[in-house]
Amino acid sequence: MSIKAMAFKSLGLGLNALSYVNPAMAGKLAFRLFTAPPKPNVRAKELAFLKTADRHDFQHEGVTIPVYSWGKADAPVVFCAYGWAYNAGRWRHYVPALTEAGYRVVAFDPPGHGLAGKGSLDYPRYVALEVAVLQRTGGCDLVLCHSFGGGCLVEALTALPKELRPRRAVVMGVFSEVKWIFLTFAASLGLRSVVFDQMQAYIEQRTGRSLDEFDVARNATLLPEVKALLVHDPEDKVVAFRNTLRNHSHWKGSAVYTPKGAGHHLGTAGVTRAVLAFLLDGILPEGAKVNEGDIEPLPAIVSEADLAVSGGVSDYYR
Repeated sequence: MSIKAMAFKSLGLGLNALSYVNPAMAGKLAFRLFTAPPKPNVRAKELAFLKTADRHDFQHEGVTIPVYSWGKADAPVVFCAYGWAYNAGRWRHYVPALTEAGYRVVAFDPPGHGLAGKGSLDYPRYVALEVAVLQRTGGCDLVLCHSFGGGCLVEALTALPKELRPRRAVVMGVFSEVKWIFLTFAASLGLRSVVFDQMQAYIEQRTGRSLDEFDVARNATLLPEVKALLVHDPEDKVVAFRNTLRNHSHWKGSAVYTPKGAGHHLGTAGVTRAVLAFLLDGILPEGAKVNEGDIEPLPAIVSEADLAVSGGVSDYYR
């Protein structure tokens, strides 16, 4: 067991002990732990890339949010959103080709990530931030997104009028139901069921929505006009491949591209070429399977048995 895993197990033991005295507080603290990003690690090559951007900061819920753009100000927009613990330097291999093709690439850092101000981050907060940036940007023509930021962005797009939504979207290594993430989090910490239940209750109290309602696949059904390429390594150890299969089953017109060995980061040259071909020209990778409306929508994970065979668990907790 790694030092990180041991530390999380120790935190889990503390939360479990607290739950015997104050279960509601244990659930609240578990949620706070879940929404605390790791310390940002912006590497020199990423920082150098970010310095080439036209940067405009704005305040969102009391946090400074840097918004980066590359390309002409009046060009059609490629909107980018990345996953947990990344930064906007994630997109440095895509920007040159996109701007050369006449697009403006827009990316940002959410609270606690990259060069943004400190702060917690959860699903509804990330969705609200993406909506705010998209509204400031005036919508987008194309989308390039990854992992946590991508799952939230699917919901953010449903909040926009259709004229501001993209024609095409590349959705990389994205989860399907948010409850799956919380279940893997709870399992990694070894939390008692009462702590998980209280965490769910706290989320519902804060948002007015049950945990089951945060569902990427269901939101995808509201975006049939967006042609989507879902990219996922079937052997991804961070987000189980089943998540993309479920999103695909609900997203009519979407296609699945399965680059084996690309990992969760999906940062190989082959993936980059395939993503750019789809974004710029609508060309699907060889062998990509399209949902023509003949796929039975997969249900959400509903039991511990389902979770045990779903595969994948966030390596942030293990």
